[in-house]
Amino acid sequence: MTKLDEILTAANASNHDLVEQLPEHLNHKMVQKARLGKRAIPRHTQDMLIVALNKLLTPEKPYRREEVFDITMPKTESSALVSEPEKS
Repeated sequence: MTKLDEILTAANASNHDLVEQLPEHLNHKMVQKARLGKRAIPRHTQDMLIVALNKLLTPEKPYRREEVFDITMPKTESSALVSEPEKS
């Protein structure tokens, strides 16, 4: 269970409730993927979900992306390709 799923379940809110907050930007597929947490969610999608979540629940302290999504910096192929110069 992801943090987003925990928050929405506790608030008894559905995916549709979240999509209704930003219908021109969010769709049900985006929300479902974020709730399941099986795949990485792009940063812009995370930002839209946070805006919709704060708009839906209007918490005293707005949620931040870092609080809701697991923000880890995965190693990219480009960083693996960068190597130190060979010593002669």
